[in-house]
Amino acid sequence: MVTLVLIPGLVSDARIWSALERAVDMPTHRSDVTRDDTIEAMASRLLGEVKGPLVAVGHSMGGRVAMEAARQAPDRVRALVLANTGHGPQKAGELAKRQAKIDLGLKDMALLAAEWLPPMLDPARVGDQALVSELEAMVIAAGPLVHERQIKALLARPDAATYLPAITCPMLLLTGAQDGWSPEAQHREIAALAINTELEVIENAGHFLPMERPAETVAAITQWLVRNRETINAPEKDLADTPLFDRSANIRGYRINKMAMALSDASGRDAFKADEDAFLDRFGLNDDEKAAVKARDWREMVRLGGNLFFILKISAVDPVAITRIGAAQAGMTHEEFLKQRLGKL
Repeated sequence: MVTLVLIPGLVSDARIWSALERAVDMPTHRSDVTRDDTIEAMASRLLGEVKGPLVAVGHSMGGRVAMEAARQAPDRVRALVLANTGHGPQKAGELAKRQAKIDLGLKDMALLAAEWLPPMLDPARVGDQALVSELEAMVIAAGPLVHERQIKALLARPDAATYLPAITCPMLLLTGAQDGWSPEAQHREIAALAINTELEVIENAGHFLPMERPAETVAAITQWLVRNRETINAPEKDLADTPLFDRSANIRGYRINKMAMALSDASGRDAFKADEDAFLDRFGLNDDEKAAVKARDWREMVRLGGNLFFILKISAVDPVAITRIGAAQAGMTHEEFLKQRLGKL
């Protein structure tokens, strides 16, 4: 069963996604992002709290946690819903501004809420006392220590732009037309980097879209879940520990396969032998991909999306017996492979 994991943002709680939680007909889990001081640790905690496949739904900072969860566990995260979020690293001048907010929160969280919240809302809703009071209560309830911890996590946030192209699951991007903090243009940047995205901009809403326009937010998400239900609810692959080269793997393995195909030419092979690191960097391989290639870890290369027929070209540069590659793919020692698969030693 797929679980809908609800991830709040900075100094927020379950109130952010309460309307969606009430509306969906599937298991839900409220993620705790109050105890960790890095985005990576928040994502790791989330993945440890929930078993099996999941759809990660994140607001603001929670969207960053959702993307990081997809990076850490691409086999488990079936889809992403990202609302009012961002993807880039710390910006110039951001540290001082964030520290000023920490200092204000340590002095009085009510003062922080009064200063921080109005610019986050659709200007037309700033005078909505019911909405503002609920948001202020949520911010104050988080407390200064959680606020400081989460700000530190945001300052040290990873640059999701470096791994967004590798996220192949369906992704819904939502923002408010009046969100000045995480505007439409920022979400279009995310959409351009990822593989399988839809973007919806909801009018008359700012940064707290799920609470400013709950009905419209719920409708957008639930309808999108229905459109993607086959992917989200697909049965888990029953070939345990067998990496399959499917469409997702093909997209994920673009860099490693392009690198391997370059070994078809003598010039490519010469460049590989002369400086392997520089050759891998030329094709933009990430750290995991480079480590797998340099270790000649055939099974890991396939898991990362490598097409065996392409990556076998590496063995033309650094000769390896085909039986040893077969043994690696089967998860066996060379001797076991020769005996069990070929009937000889």
